[in-house]
Amino acid sequence: MKRSKKALSVVFASCLMFSMVACSNNSNESATKNSNNTGATASANADASASPDVAFDPMAPYKDVVNYTAVKSINQDPKFPAGQSYEKNAFQDYVEKTLNIKGKLEWTAPSDGDQYAKKLSLDIASNRIPDIFPLEGQTTVSMLNTLVQGDMIEDLTPYFEKYASQKVNDRYAANKYAFDTVNFGGKMMAIPYGMEKEQPMLVWVREDWRKKLNLPEPKTIDDIRTISKAFTTQDPDGNGKNDTLGLVAQSNSMYSTQFDLHTLDSIYWAMNAFPATWEQSEDGTVKYGGIQPEAKAALAVLRDMYKEGSLDKEYGLKDGGKTTEDVSSGRAGMVFEAWYAPYYPLGNTIHNNPNADWKAYALLTSDGKLNVGSNPSPGGYMVVKKGFAHPELLIQLINLSTEFQDKTIPELVPMSEEYQKAGTVSVAAHAQYVDLSVNDPALIYNQQKKYNDILAGKADESILLATEVDGLKQLQAEISNPLENVVKGKPTDEELNTAIANRIGYLAYNNAMKVVTDNESNIVVTPNVYGGQTETMTKSWADLQSLQKQAYLKIILGSQPIDSFDTFVSQWKAQGGDKITQEVQAEVDKRK
Repeated sequence: MKRSKKALSVVFASCLMFSMVACSNNSNESATKNSNNTGATASANADASASPDVAFDPMAPYKDVVNYTAVKSINQDPKFPAGQSYEKNAFQDYVEKTLNIKGKLEWTAPSDGDQYAKKLSLDIASNRIPDIFPLEGQTTVSMLNTLVQGDMIEDLTPYFEKYASQKVNDRYAANKYAFDTVNFGGKMMAIPYGMEKEQPMLVWVREDWRKKLNLPEPKTIDDIRTISKAFTTQDPDGNGKNDTLGLVAQSNSMYSTQFDLHTLDSIYWAMNAFPATWEQSEDGTVKYGGIQPEAKAALAVLRDMYKEGSLDKEYGLKDGGKTTEDVSSGRAGMVFEAWYAPYYPLGNTIHNNPNADWKAYALLTSDGKLNVGSNPSPGGYMVVKKGFAHPELLIQLINLSTEFQDKTIPELVPMSEEYQKAGTVSVAAHAQYVDLSVNDPALIYNQQKKYNDILAGKADESILLATEVDGLKQLQAEISNPLENVVKGKPTDEELNTAIANRIGYLAYNNAMKVVTDNESNIVVTPNVYGGQTETMTKSWADLQSLQKQAYLKIILGSQPIDSFDTFVSQWKAQGGDKITQEVQAEVDKRK
């Protein structure tokens, strides 16, 4: 399960991560009708730039109507307010009136699974792409490469530099690696979106079990091993059966490439190993973390954990769906996951057993650091068709969408409230055609810091954004009347569900995110300096990833000795790894 598409859909709904719009008429007609020069600015600004006495306005309306086309991935069960739809809503009306533009949505496809990516791939193969459109899904990188290599999309460098608002610039600057993934020979061939500040993986422990067995709070890997073995063997749920598990993890995704669910990252990272990361040393040399000595040392520890029973004995058979079942049913006592885990799936445990309790802890390195391996791959990319007359329109739409998200456009504030009343905040993201809004990458960090100050009496609620108020109310409700007290009072179903929701919000923010903000000065990020796809990668990367996964799994399960890691490294290098490393080095060097 990927964080960007599923686990966080609930979380970021509460943050009102509104998306964006792009629609339209025939792209060839628009290119001819609206401008004689590819990339021409709005007519009003063209006149302004000709006169030194008139200030340039990047958001000035076009003199003549600009038509453009788009495609969109959609929610299959939207709950729009009465009279609104994907094609017609207050935001789109505002955008079209403000810029004097007119869009057309050529087609839609469900956002679940890979239906959108498959349909878009067919359009790319037949060269029937719209004017402005997003790339998303598992094949995002390969689609972007195909578009660049086929000279099918515009270089957006000059348009971003000229039209991006200060706010948009600042937010991208806070995530400097975002643009590395769209840098092709010094050209910005796409606009990334869906970035956020790196998040550490936390150790989530069944706190009621830990206290019952009088076990230490987990601070080291040895603590994790002790707690996990006890959870497996000492009947922490008290039912007299040998049916509980300690640490559960999935082997389908053994380490995160995009923060997959219930991986073993906390162990790897605490041992300075980053199995899915292209690391760069101070002298600029690039190396792949999956073949480094630190990874071998981490595998040796995991091998010992499996042998002694502190790692689930069915580890090699489980994917993220199975580990989620273990958590939801109440069998599992420990998982590794980021701050949003209470929303999914830890909250399932509490819904099934309101007396269950989880708590997040940070697993530090031996020198007290909280390591994070980051992935620069954004949630998706926005691109503009080669030859479209107004590439700058994409940047203008990003500016407007970001202001809409931040509720700084007074005319659109009622729309946000209307969507909330409709029953699902997240639908606001679908009111626009294409995801374009640029969030502050540190949005969750900053929100938690505000909560910290308010709860400590250092600030009042006036510092909160409108989207942050409900979260504080949940924390205050849980603090003043904890879930266990509510349960004792024999509540109605509605009262119980509300109390559980408050507990879940509390665990996500005042427990997990507070652990993160409390350790912020200790966080050390090892960035993944390359998220693209080189020539040899297109031929060999899938096989090399499979080779790595099988080698790791055999070592952990004990079917191969630890020194077989060295054989794996030799095979990895010979079967394309060395060539890919050279190519990645060259790509990274181009950015200097």
